Amino acid sequence: MGVPLSEKRKVSSPVSKALSNQVKEALNPRIAQPRPPESSPVPSTNDSKDAISITPQLGLRTYRTSNVMRTEKGTEKGSGVFESNIGVGISTEAKKVISYVTLIPRLDLMVQWANYGEQSDLLDYRFGLVKGGLALGFPNDWSAGITLDYNVLHNQKTGDKTFDAWSPAISLQKLHSISDTSFIIADLMVRQSSTEQTVTFPAAGIFADSGDNRQYTASLTHVKAFGIDGKFTFMPRMAYTHTQYLKSPSKGRDDRLFSIGASLMYQWTEWLSAQTFLTNASMSSDIIPSFSATDFGLSLSASHRF
Repeated sequence: MGVPLSEKRKVSSPVSKALSNQVKEALNPRIAQPRPPESSPVPSTNDSKDAISITPQLGLRTYRTSNVMRTEKGTEKGSGVFESNIGVGISTEAKKVISYVTLIPRLDLMVQWANYGEQSDLLDYRFGLVKGGLALGFPNDWSAGITLDYNVLHNQKTGDKTFDAWSPAISLQKLHSISDTSFIIADLMVRQSSTEQTVTFPAAGIFADSGDNRQYTASLTHVKAFGIDGKFTFMPRMAYTHTQYLKSPSKGRDDRLFSIGASLMYQWTEWLSAQTFLTNASMSSDIIPSFSATDFGLSLSASHRF
């Protein structure tokens, strides 16, 4: 996800600042799910253009899924899931390229652990990510992003590597303000992964791990802050991802994943927030069985910018 950094946009009111912090946390790289990283849609307004910002992050998430193995209708089995992650983001302040066009380099590092109540021997994993990127901000809240990440997945029980991948991506984003406390974010992204698979992750639709692939993703998010100082944020979101596999043994496979859901977040302090969420995901494929799954749960996240 890109970052709209146009100098025309300022976040000055107390409610807007609170909303900025909450959205930054909610859309933070891979805090919520093991999916392609996203960045904050709201600019920073620091006077020091050469300053380096370091933001360590911690997250905990517990939820219930209706279909832990992502199997076809009639064979579903639910499970509880507990996830934890630790990471750090490093970036510079926005640098002016030309009039009303700005640039932010960024580096993200993250490790995530997932523990399942059912099928834990197969599913418990450790996921690692290193991602570098450049975000370009344009006038009228348009932005674009270029990223490259390396990600690797290991089974927690055996320590065996499931897969690793190099993944460049480009993205385009538009932010539309409805009011001082409400806006809509539209996102488009194309991501190509060169994947070295050792073992197939048994639950489909969580990782695109069955060989080299190209993903096209479109999403729409509505962000609404309310309450005193905008401490509550409600975010309905829908997304569509089309994954095309480019290499044997899955060459020619097409997966289409549609998800819709919503979250409600409360910003306790500047560095600590809590969130509840509900998401339904449905995937159709021309090779593997289609499935549907509903996840709901709670999360806590903490971050502090130095």
